Amino acid sequence: MTSQDNIQIVRHVFEAWNKHDPDRYVKLLDEKHMVESDTLPAPLTGREAGRQFMQMYVSAFPDLRFDIEQIFGEGDFVTTRWTATGTHRGELMGIKPTNRRTITRGCSVSQIKQGKAVHDWIYWDTGHLLRQLGVMPTS
Repeated sequence: MTSQDNIQIVRHVFEAWNKHDPDRYVKLLDEKHMVESDTLPAPLTGREAGRQFMQMYVSAFPDLRFDIEQIFGEGDFVTTRWTATGTHRGELMGIKPTNRRTITRGCSVSQIKQGKAVHDWIYWDTGHLLRQLGVMPTS
């Protein structure tokens, strides 16, 4: 697959997230897909873990939306810089709903092989999110 093909797959991943469609999302994942993030105590492995990962965030932010700011690929890797917005209406990481509107930015590095996402590394500004939710000091 070309870098452009891999970029298109990652765009489909973000579309599935924006539609809050875990079935569509997991179809884009390899059966041994792994996601790593600073918000997770350990990497998540497998499609079902991917489904639960999506459902955790969509439950916490029912209006969650990702906007791709920049995307580029080289070989099997695609890097996406994104902005996420949503209203905190469900529990997240032990934080009770605050009903606050949030905006945060992040970057994902995705490894694509044979048309499936096999590994995602997600880096995002969790501190900024926690300050918006009122659970971390602003200064």
